[in-house]
Amino acid sequence: MSLSRRLLPIAGAAGLIALSACGTSTNNTNSSSAGGAGIAGCKGTVSVATDLPLTGGDATDGPFPAHGAELAVFQANQNKVLGGCTLKYISKDDSSVAKNGHDPAQGAQNITALAADSSVVGVVGPFNSSVALAEIPKATAAHLALISPSNTNPCLTAVVPVCSDPTIKIDTASLYQGPHTYFRVIASDVSQGTILGYVAAKSLNATKAYVIDDQEAYGRGLALLFEKSFMAQGGTVVASTSLPGATTTFATQMSDAQSKGAQVLFFGGTTGNGCGLVRRDMAAAGLTIPLLGGDGCQDTKFITDANSGSKATAAEGAEATSAPDVTKLSSSTQFYSDYASHFSSLTPPNNDAKKEPYSAYGYDAMNILIQAIKAAINANSGQLPSDAQTFRDAVVQQLHSTAYDGALGHTTFDSNGDTTNTGFTLYKVSGGAWTADKTYAVDTSGTVTVKG
Repeated sequence: MSLSRRLLPIAGAAGLIALSACGTSTNNTNSSSAGGAGIAGCKGTVSVATDLPLTGGDATDGPFPAHGAELAVFQANQNKVLGGCTLKYISKDDSSVAKNGHDPAQGAQNITALAADSSVVGVVGPFNSSVALAEIPKATAAHLALISPSNTNPCLTAVVPVCSDPTIKIDTASLYQGPHTYFRVIASDVSQGTILGYVAAKSLNATKAYVIDDQEAYGRGLALLFEKSFMAQGGTVVASTSLPGATTTFATQMSDAQSKGAQVLFFGGTTGNGCGLVRRDMAAAGLTIPLLGGDGCQDTKFITDANSGSKATAAEGAEATSAPDVTKLSSSTQFYSDYASHFSSLTPPNNDAKKEPYSAYGYDAMNILIQAIKAAINANSGQLPSDAQTFRDAVVQQLHSTAYDGALGHTTFDSNGDTTNTGFTLYKVSGGAWTADKTYAVDTSGTVTVKG
């Protein structure tokens, strides 16, 4: 894609920048080299931040990757990954009372404030693609690195047909007001939508789908990609409707789905925008077909919302794809153990990183940022660059050549900042909890395969 590469001044660019550090996952080798002659003499503080939804309707999502990122910073300081320099961690909440959850306006305000702080060299976040649309232009104009643990809308990084859909209209190139500073450690919805269509047609054996979305960049885009994949598998979309994220009752849509003979109901959107309530209303209407969704549905709030109606077990059997399950990877064992120990005082479920699939993604995203910061310092003879923009540019340059082994396994980025890892895990609600079923991957030809 053609992106503007012009360099813009950063507010408060004079002065030193505070750094971040890389965590100590099983495969992390950064801490072992922290005592190198150059960086050992590093002096100063470097700031890194998270910008994630921590309150309101998204309070079951954002805190987990935020805690993972916070743990990475703590371990980096503990292990003196930056030698004589110290990391400062800043946490921002992109939720608002008005939205009862993630709010693009709040996210943009947070990034503006972080960009104006010359000590901040990178941010882990945001969680939601609609927030990313508001944040990317401001971050790139300030040369500030963003690494999302969870954004999946493909139009954030690459031009694909769904971007020009009249209901989406995302001009990818216009997002980049400066150098390409945006990265993500999760695959895009080009992969997720393809997998969801495959699951509906081949695993659930459905031939007729009823589709609802929440009108946001993530939900609407995923719905369109699901429809494309499902129809390519021979399925028919009997109806497709877009409803505001504030919608709290879906009785009309349930009746319509029944009358049209739908065999699967697909929801494109987040739990904060109604995914669990759709399942609740399916049960109330006696609609027993499968509910299928994406990663925006796979959280504990979905189960609570689904079971809030007349049927206390309505959530059972619902299915959703989400971040590949890494809980069984040997590379993640130390992370989950360290998280449980470090956050043992938190109220359940926040004390258990395994309760939300993006916990490890926040951890690795921060570790990757810290690795880039350390490399930038080493390239500057072990000292902090004296100019904020120079430092930020050096960190971004290092991120483009990332090769990191962490809790997720091996991570690299392509030229668009997208992870080269593809795949999503299908989760099902069983016994009142989400459980991993199978992990699927998509190759460059669009062929879906089961990984495990």
